[in-house]
Parts: sequence; C-alpha cells; structure tokens
Amino acid sequence: MAGSATASGGTTSGNGGQSSPTGGRPGSGGDGAGATGGFATGGMGGAAGNPTGGAGAAPQAGASGDDKIVTFSNGDYWQDTEGNRIEAHGAGLILFEGTWYWIGEDKSANSGNFKAVNCYSSDDLVTWTFRHAIITKQSSSDLAAADRIIERPKVIYNETTKKFVMWLHWEGENYATAEAGVFTSDTVDGDYEQVRHFRPNDRMSRDDTLFKDDDGKAYFLSASNENADLSLYELTDDYTNMKRQMLTLWAGSYREAPALMKANGRYFMLNSGATGWDSNQQKYATATSLEGPWSSLSNIGDGTGFDTQTTYILPVQGTKTTSYIYLGDRWQDPDLKSSKYIWLPLKVSGDTKLVLDWYATWQLNLTTGEVLTGGNKDFVSHSAWKLVTADSEETSGEDGAAENAFDDSPSTFWHTEWQDAQPPPPHEIQIDLGSSYALTAMEYTPRADGNENGMVKDYEFYVSDSTSDWGTAVKTGTFGTSMTPTLATFTAKTGRYIRFVALSEASGKAYTAVAELNVKGTAP
Repeated sequence: MAGSATASGGTTSGNGGQSSPTGGRPGSGGDGAGATGGFATGGMGGAAGNPTGGAGAAPQAGASGDDKIVTFSNGDYWQDTEGNRIEAHGAGLILFEGTWYWIGEDKSANSGNFKAVNCYSSDDLVTWTFRHAIITKQSSSDLAAADRIIERPKVIYNETTKKFVMWLHWEGENYATAEAGVFTSDTVDGDYEQVRHFRPNDRMSRDDTLFKDDDGKAYFLSASNENADLSLYELTDDYTNMKRQMLTLWAGSYREAPALMKANGRYFMLNSGATGWDSNQQKYATATSLEGPWSSLSNIGDGTGFDTQTTYILPVQGTKTTSYIYLGDRWQDPDLKSSKYIWLPLKVSGDTKLVLDWYATWQLNLTTGEVLTGGNKDFVSHSAWKLVTADSEETSGEDGAAENAFDDSPSTFWHTEWQDAQPPPPHEIQIDLGSSYALTAMEYTPRADGNENGMVKDYEFYVSDSTSDWGTAVKTGTFGTSMTPTLATFTAKTGRYIRFVALSEASGKAYTAVAELNVKGTAP
C-alpha cells in the first residue's frame, strides 16, 4: 500500500562486488531492538564512532586507515541518537551540503492515517538525529481531516528557486481520493507549506516517486488507474506542477512502489506488485531515456523482496565508485508501528542488470563508495570476467543466461535449455577472467531457491591461457546434494581462461544449473 522513491537524481550537492549472502532472511516478527538501531560506524580497525553504541567495522582489504566504514544490520528496529525508534517510512533521502536527510511517514500511531512527516539527519547514514516533524495536521486545514492519508514523501532541491520541493501520495477514506500532494520549504528540515493536491493529467495518483536528472529536470512517477498502470510526468521548471505526461508504463500490470535510479547513463526502475501491505516479487526495467522504450519487467531479489516493499534507491558516491542502496519497508499490518527498515546493496551487473541479495549485515566504505559484504578475499573478483561461450542457456522459459554464473548473485543462475529443447550433458561454460591468475581452487554454488533441478553431479574443471588448448582438467569430481557452495582445491595452475564442464545432473536430467562460479588465486 506504500511505495518507493528516487535515486541519483534525488540528491543534491554530491551523489548523483557482492559475495555470497551472510545468512538466511530473518522472519518479519519478533526482532529485538538493537543497541545501535541497526547501525555501527568506525574507521579501519578503530573503535566505533557511533554515540549510540555498537561495534566498529573490522579491517577490510583495499581500504586505507582513514576510510570511513559503516555497518548496516537488518532485522532490528532502528533508533535515533535519543534512543527513540526512527519513524520515517515510505521515505526519500536527499543529500544537501554534506548531510543526508531521511524524510518519511510517522507510523507510531499504529494507523495508516496521517500523523506526520518526519525528518532525520546524518553525516554517515547510520547515526540519525531527529530534526523536525516537517508536515503535521496543523500544516493546513486539508491535512486535519480525520480520514487524511499521506504516503511516500519525496524531496528534491530546486537550485533556481532555492526551494525544497516535496511530492507525495495524498489520500482520503478507502483510498478513493488518489491525488498527488505538493509542498515547499526554504530549508530541507523546515516547515513545509502546502502548494496543491490534485490528479496529474486528471489521472489517479497513488504510490509515487520523485526523480531529478543530471540536467536539472525533474519527474514524478505514480501508480494510476486503480494501480493498474504507472504514469510518468515531467515537472515544470519550479518542480511544483505537472508540465506533461510522458508515458503510461506496463498498463494493466498492477505495479506500484516505484523507484528510479541512473547508473552509467542508463535508467533503472524498481517496483512491486499491488498486494496491499503484503510483500511480493519486486521487478525492474531499464531504458537509455526516460522517454523509453523501457524494457520488459524482470524479477529481482527473492519472491517477496526479502519481505519488503521498495521505498527508495540511494546512490553513494565515493572516490572510487558510486554504490546504490536499496531501501525497503518491511510492513507489519495491522501492527504498522512495528514496521522495519531493510537496507541492502543494489548492484549493477553489466549494462542492464540489477542484482539484489540478502545480507543480515553488510558494510559500506563511505570514503571510496565501495560495498563490503564479507567473503573470502582470495576469490578473484568477477568485475573483469567475460563470457567466452556456453553450450546452452535457457532464455525463453526463464532468465537462465550464462552470465548469471558470475554476476555475484546466488539468486540468479545459469540454466541450460529445458523449454524448447533439452540437449543432454555434458554442458560447459568458458570464461575469460580478464588477466592471468595462479589458481588453486574453484567454488560451485547451486541454485539458491530450494529447487534441486539442475544440480550438477559429476564435473570437470580446466584452466588455460588459450581457449583452443585446454589440456588436462585440473580437477574432476562429484558434488553432493548440499545446496551450499562447494570448494574444490587443486594444484596451482596459471591461466586466463576457465572451463567448467557439467558431466551429469544429480537426478539424471538433461539440464544443469550453476548459481555462481568462483575461483581462488593470485595474480602471478
């Protein structure tokens, strides 16, 4: 029932390799409050700097002693610097003059009805100070209505008018009003004044997001037509009104909770299914222009979005890279005051793929912008890997592309053909590592969705500096039926290319699957 936010365009004054998950997704109930509110911060190997307590970050390979590392822990209630539970759901974040501001709905009254829109500030994304209830029932007579519902506030800054502009979902009884609300303020954490509430282009408007592009133009995206469609609008130069409706996206698909981001010149949009407060399969699409054409929707994460609904995508720009954080709400209906926040690293793989995996705990180097998710640092990074060839891949019945075998996501997998044809084993994949390494081990990860179809039984593994002369396999063997990764060691061999051959499937089927291939080694 609540939705999402923006990304790189939603920040000002800045911002525009995952490894295997650390554990299973916790249940949505019964989590105790953490001392740090789910966060910790500290320098490399130093004590935590978070005044609310918690452990500092452990040293990480590739980080200097001056780097600022923060830790996110999912599943706890998150608290502000006064020890109070953070109340900022359906949120948007904005970076202004070096400080992040988290702006969202106050659900402490345990109701879907409006109480307030709150603002918190932080200089490290983990230590949050309550600033102000920036919209309340006293902000306008319209907001005082007993049936008023306000959801998904998003804020961007207009450099010309020097105003902070907020768009949100404006509702009434039974969600029949279905309008967009617009507010402005001279300061990001000040009292916002109501400008208007209306139906853009006379279309219903519910779950929404706000996006500011690199050229300063701004856009509003919301669920319309009883949530059956998503409608994209360009805003006027002052960001307070609709200039034109650009697109109706995925008409009749019932998608809501939109979020937009931009990476390497390409736009990515996340959204959820329209299932009320219940979690569902998140999906995403891409385009080289907001005008489209947009790709078809593809699944991301697990079948319930790790029991969350999209809220926002936050870009964090560092000295080495820009990383993206998925912000989700884990709704607890009817106990809405017990809803939680889930923040996860969102990875762009290749040009057009987004990857979202579960991490109970993960770290972000705020200095470099790099995501740190643990794992064995002896594994060769996938960043330079390229597919040479694969004998078969299923791209019709599902996303079984061969590149999934090295996309840093155990949620996706390479699957050989099964729908239109079922070529029998052996099946193989050849990969270019980007440069030569002295390799000593390979790790095979089977699909992580609990489905045993395609589990590899017998295998061969090759290392070579040439794809035309593989020589003798450096390792042959048989995998068991465990759904966890299996590491196979071998005598060191130097090569730039690897070849994995699945000789048979565990149940004798014609097709095989690989969620992730990793190799351990060092540059010679």
